[in-house]
Amino acid sequence: MLNRRLLRTKAVQALYARQLTADANRLLALDHIEEAFAPDLNSMEPQNRQKLAGMKRLASMTLDELIKNGKPNEDEELPPQVLRVAQSAFEAYSRQTVSDGERLVRRVLNETEMIYDDFIRVLSILIELSHQAKIDRERRYDDPEAPFPKDSGLDTNRVIKVLREDKKLEEELIRSGINWSNEMNLIRQIYRDALRKDETYAEYCKSASHTVEEDQNIIQHVLRQVILKHEIPLGYLEQRDLYWVDHSELIRSLAIKTLRSADNSHTFELAPLTKDWEEDRAFVEELCKIVVEESDKYDVYLDDQLKNWELERIAMVDLIILKTALAELIHFPGIPVKVTINEFIEIAKRYSTPKSGKFVNGVLDVLSVKLAQEGVIRKSGRGLIDNK
Repeated sequence: MLNRRLLRTKAVQALYARQLTADANRLLALDHIEEAFAPDLNSMEPQNRQKLAGMKRLASMTLDELIKNGKPNEDEELPPQVLRVAQSAFEAYSRQTVSDGERLVRRVLNETEMIYDDFIRVLSILIELSHQAKIDRERRYDDPEAPFPKDSGLDTNRVIKVLREDKKLEEELIRSGINWSNEMNLIRQIYRDALRKDETYAEYCKSASHTVEEDQNIIQHVLRQVILKHEIPLGYLEQRDLYWVDHSELIRSLAIKTLRSADNSHTFELAPLTKDWEEDRAFVEELCKIVVEESDKYDVYLDDQLKNWELERIAMVDLIILKTALAELIHFPGIPVKVTINEFIEIAKRYSTPKSGKFVNGVLDVLSVKLAQEGVIRKSGRGLIDNK
């Protein structure tokens, strides 16, 4: 089932993408400033290019002050036109960045929900392969150069029969819009070049009857060794889902659990993606919202901790991981400190530089103790367990 590490990863991905769009929006705001102070080539009046260039520089610097501090530098008196243009550019930047941030959170949540569709798709591949097995077994003439045993096949497997006859799975296939009519060549290729060439499946097909255990074992084998490992189906699944590497382990576990329940129709149950999707969705949304709102405060915590570093020198993904971890440490009192730190260390190892895991570990270890002593981090309930 869906775990919190994947949800934390989705929050980090959304925040990372938001930072990239914020940088792009800043460039658009600078373009707005440049346009405002560009010489008017149609004017009959002489243009003071040096003055315009100076005002453009002032407006650009003011924009960056507004982005960083929310207000212009109070020590410097700015020409009204410079302030007006900078504020206009900043407002456009802020609107677009907020809109992009909300859109990106929705996107990662939609991607997470789509994991379930890919799980259903994997089950449907098994069903389609059973159809191909039936067609193959009904052929009167076989290739004499590549004979294949036909005493049984996926089409006679009791687990497959349960899948084919289950109404809820049928409804999920319709809801997900999964239809192989335009991709039958792929199914035939998987059957011909992956399944038929698998020695374990060929051995299974030599017997006309099988025990419940044998039927279950071959289905688990086809799932794990053919569909999720052979280059043909795996290449297709990776192409459909850009985050297949992140999602595949969850899809695999959902499929294994579902197939294990399919020895007969009375025990069959589609494994759920999560116990409470609304709670999971709220967790990601809240985590992202806190990081955005408290980012400046977290900069102060990190700047104080990393006195020999400049925040600009830290890899952007490391900085986002640290801020997301701080948001969880401070604002989710029910999650133990050690759990949070360990989870974000693993995320750093997987998605950042080779040294990021140790870096994130060192920073969070020291900072969590310091903030707890200052009363910034306060744990309650389950969060008090293993809180060192």
